[in-house]
Amino acid sequence: MTMDMTDLELLRLVARGDEHAFEQLYARHARALLAYAEGLLGEREPAEEALQETFIAVWRGADAFEGRSQVRTWLFGVCRRQALKRMRGHERPRPIDDVVDLPSPEPGPQAVALARADAAAVAAALRTLAPLHREVLDLAFAAGMSHAEIAEVLGVPPGTVKSRLFNARAALARALPVEVEEAGR
Repeated sequence: MTMDMTDLELLRLVARGDEHAFEQLYARHARALLAYAEGLLGEREPAEEALQETFIAVWRGADAFEGRSQVRTWLFGVCRRQALKRMRGHERPRPIDDVVDLPSPEPGPQAVALARADAAAVAAALRTLAPLHREVLDLAFAAGMSHAEIAEVLGVPPGTVKSRLFNARAALARALPVEVEEAGR
């Protein structure tokens, strides 16, 4: 029954104390949220704690959801706040160090370079990026969010997201030790 429901319908049921709807919402989003939190925090254990606190906050605050964004975007925002609480007093962590493939929405040298790079080279290149660039790449490619959704999660204008994505892709392409052959060869 709840498998066919939208996230919004599930969240409304959660607001009324429906545990089964809560379980379904968790089943749909926990994996992506855990990956995001682990990317932000750099370690599995604090990411799991952030995920747990995210869903505690969702259980307690489902009735506060105002519908100004998608439920998924709201969940990522809650997760981000929980992860940032754990980061206070610590060095800014590195997200998505073990990404194997980052698809680009526009074909170009970055997409070709990423397609040819091995996982170790991508991980090494990602470690050289600024944390805000790694985070925006994680949200765009690993979580599959739109620019507007990322802007909402990060609390920045969509133009800032576009700029960060452009700069992050360019920096990643420069950091990869792969030469791109010309298309005509």
